[in-house]
Amino acid sequence: MATASRKTNSGGNGAVREELIRELKHLREVVRDAGESFILRREGEIETILSHLAAVPAGALRSESPAWLREIHSLKTKPAKGRLKDLKEIDRLIEELAEQVVGAQDRRKGKGKG
Repeated sequence: MATASRKTNSGGNGAVREELIRELKHLREVVRDAGESFILRREGEIETILSHLAAVPAGALRSESPAWLREIHSLKTKPAKGRLKDLKEIDRLIEELAEQVVGAQDRRKGKGKG
């Protein structure tokens, strides 16, 4: 009797199982797409920081760069684990460096005017 009831239940569950499989495969694609978008956006922001860095005056670069380097060196991640915590920390670091580099560049602009 147990065998007969399993066959009956699996027939109804087959469609549900197939739908779950389709949705989980779709979710896997969403994860990959979101991850790739995150990577591309952050790489672009790093390129923007690099372009702004070229406009930072030498004096500001000498005084600010040790702190910026400390921040970069202090980043502790475990990329092989793919931790969300690591991505958040990378995100925070890039945003902070972007603000600081743009700020150092803008201070130069402000000093020449007036």
